[in-house]
Amino acid sequence: MFLNGTAMSGGADHHLVGDAPLVARTTTAPRYRFHAVGGKYPALEDVGEGGAAVEGEVYELSYEQLREVLLPGEPDGLELGVVELADGSGSLAMILRREYPQLPPLEDISELASWRAFQEKQ
Repeated sequence: MFLNGTAMSGGADHHLVGDAPLVARTTTAPRYRFHAVGGKYPALEDVGEGGAAVEGEVYELSYEQLREVLLPGEPDGLELGVVELADGSGSLAMILRREYPQLPPLEDISELASWRAFQEKQ
């Protein structure tokens, strides 16, 4: 599972990862817009060409950990999807829900390509 927000190491929601092993610190392929949703959590949006390579961490989560702990802790504006990583492989990740009626304002933070960098600027 690719994590790029508060569940990364040192983040407020890292406890949701439990004892899942860290597989890699990496980035996505440069095909995503990166948004701060209401200033509270990040969201990836696949735009193909012209996107950014967003920083994150890949964890090896069990199905039970994903289903029963991590996913219930995710905000409503996100959904489970697959992202392309820098090496061309794929990974599960939380992505922006394309059709969500009450999504808070989006701030494009693709230039930073890092949730930590965004939080440091706040």
